[in-house]
Amino acid sequence: MGYLVDTSTTLPFASVKEISTFIKQNGIIQFLHLYKKFYKTQQSQIFWGDEIEMHLVNIDPLTNQVKLQLNNEYIFDNFSPENTFSLQPECGAWMIETVPTKPYEFTGDPNIPLQNYLSRREIINSMCKEGDILFAGATFPTLKVQDYYIPKTKTEVKEHSIDSIETGDSSEEEQSSRSQIGYELLASHPRYAAICDTIKQRRGEDVCILIPIYKDIHTSMEKSIEEPFPGYIYMDETIYGSANTSLQITFGTRNIEEARYLTDQMAILSSIVLPLSAASPIFKGKLAATDLRWTVLAGALDCRTPDERNPDDPKYVSAPRWSPMPQYISERKECKEEYNDIPVQLDKETMEFTRRQAKEMQVELDEKLIRHLGFLFNRDPLVVYSDKINVENTETTNHFENLQSTNWNNSRFKPPPSFDSEVGWRVELRTIEAQLTAMESTAFSMLAYFFAEMVTKKRYNFYIPISKLHENMQRAHTMDALLVEKFWFRVNVEADSEDKWEEMTIDEILHGKKDGFIGLLNLIYKFCKEEYAVDMLEEWKLKQQDETSKISVMTENMKYFEILSKRARGEAPTIARWIRDFVAKHPKYQRDSMITTEIGGDLMKAMIEISDNKKTYSDFV
Repeated sequence: MGYLVDTSTTLPFASVKEISTFIKQNGIIQFLHLYKKFYKTQQSQIFWGDEIEMHLVNIDPLTNQVKLQLNNEYIFDNFSPENTFSLQPECGAWMIETVPTKPYEFTGDPNIPLQNYLSRREIINSMCKEGDILFAGATFPTLKVQDYYIPKTKTEVKEHSIDSIETGDSSEEEQSSRSQIGYELLASHPRYAAICDTIKQRRGEDVCILIPIYKDIHTSMEKSIEEPFPGYIYMDETIYGSANTSLQITFGTRNIEEARYLTDQMAILSSIVLPLSAASPIFKGKLAATDLRWTVLAGALDCRTPDERNPDDPKYVSAPRWSPMPQYISERKECKEEYNDIPVQLDKETMEFTRRQAKEMQVELDEKLIRHLGFLFNRDPLVVYSDKINVENTETTNHFENLQSTNWNNSRFKPPPSFDSEVGWRVELRTIEAQLTAMESTAFSMLAYFFAEMVTKKRYNFYIPISKLHENMQRAHTMDALLVEKFWFRVNVEADSEDKWEEMTIDEILHGKKDGFIGLLNLIYKFCKEEYAVDMLEEWKLKQQDETSKISVMTENMKYFEILSKRARGEAPTIARWIRDFVAKHPKYQRDSMITTEIGGDLMKAMIEISDNKKTYSDFV
């Protein structure tokens, strides 16, 4: 999150466009210097950490209504840096992002992330003013419904004309105040207003997010001012997407070669944990016919022009900035060229500049990495600070990060963040929806942890054609996809295994199928037995039979994996399904897909009670 250090004036897109080539070329030079310095970096082991975003809400003691609390600055102001986690601002003025202060080591102990997750909620809630509390839902169900937020009590925002900014004709005073544009819902950091503005200005119109509505008995399918597209929930602001929350996990790898391979493998896992973590069935106070936030973010951050969105136009760009990665990037032999079987729009000029500059700087780059840069740089910069244009390319990575941090893919390959960094090459898993409890977050974190360790130590090969990975991502958006869809997955994952993939249920992917894939969880148990002499299955069996009171810390993962197993088998609902069932049983629900503030308030209070371990999901069945 190093880009949050910059707090100066941001440029309107008209000015950014004029220096786009300059930003890109200097971004490439910065990357090459970074690559040259850290190419041979070796870490002794893998470290990892996570980011969890949450909402600060206020519960009115008189009306019992739950509203967004836009005045979250006091949490940041009073927070102690001595805690085991730190805070970061997020796009919404009510949002709080938490990360561990120090990365976790690879020990296999689930209690380490669990205690960190528990302390985050406990400590922040203890700091809250009366009526305020953390809400851990992936979406705020009644965003933009009636009186849904507590206004900011103080502001330093200068009013200005949006039109003047869009045309580039704003006065010098207006442009100097642009970094604090008066969007009530946005956090004060200039990055967020700049992203929202630049997306709209580059696009030439408001964003257009269309999510199919869940059609209940009395759901209106008529065109209206609020819903101009019958059958869809229409959202026209970036905040509809950036207001949603997730669990993102980053792994620091031993070297760059390992990072590139793990990036590919994590991309495949990302499409499996996506439906398993489904938690987003409500947008703008309406039930959707999907359980995920992914496509909402894709639409919210889509800065493509009409030409770029037109498949018949030469300028066509097939995907928005928020989308599945379009190509694998590893140089290992397991990554066959034929796996990259979808067309990718690349910035050919930037790629050629990269080749020339690399030769001049005596940096050896392979074509796959150059293609990856060509993909990242096939976009315009989104956020440019006026005093950070002419910089020393051997001291800062701001121009590279401008493009790197605004390509939001399901798996992200991350170079060291700065030239004086002690952090090496990293990989980020980005598709897990925010979970309500620390135990659920721990379950997904530990699944990703063991997956990363298996891949890096055993060189397991999960490759499928990337077109099938994209198909998985699409199927994940089906309502109740966890139980009604099948997903492409590799049958044999040994390093030199034959190319064979099948459509499997999530249950089969986790637990295996007869005469087929062994199952991810079974693979983990096999790995732990071979690498650490820990028989998790046997130890857990004895524990369940009360034949032993002591098990290894690795075997403690079994109670967290059981959360995932029960979902995959249909024995426990996803959070999204639980939300749908809660709404359906609410006495005020009219079978019209509408979530009133009363229904939404009751739903959120129930979710808060679950997060605080006061109640369980089954208490509301």
